Amino acid sequence: MKKILMPVERYQNEYDVIDAAVEIAKNCGSTITLFYVDNSKVVFSQMQNDTYVDIEKIMTTMKDDDRTLESIAEKYNEKGIETEIKEVVGDPAAEIINEAENGDYDLIVMRTHGMKATRRFLMGSVTNKVVHHINKPILVVR
Repeated sequence: MKKILMPVERYQNEYDVIDAAVEIAKNCGSTITLFYVDNSKVVFSQMQNDTYVDIEKIMTTMKDDDRTLESIAEKYNEKGIETEIKEVVGDPAAEIINEAENGDYDLIVMRTHGMKATRRFLMGSVTNKVVHHINKPILVVR
């Protein structure tokens, strides 16, 4: 297991190291690719075309955040893990699935935010969409 894909969000309040990913990477000599999908164009498109706009989603996406992917990578590097950073623009679930399928990754590690069933049913979640449509091994960490 040489390549691990780890989708990340810039706007999380805290981004702790995922211990399970660190252990796997250390034991297998893996490289972790931190993968960020900028969905701001998708959100602005939603604003122009939909009658309903999820203000919480827009505000979260636009929230000013001075952390960078490099600072997240630094946390893994401090644990002795080699990291790469990759950024794309698009729909997060679709881009994660596309990268996982085409990037020759051995494992995908994702966080789940623990949404309640009703909200997950109505809105869905990126992790939920990826889990149900990916053809690669995936580890979901709460």
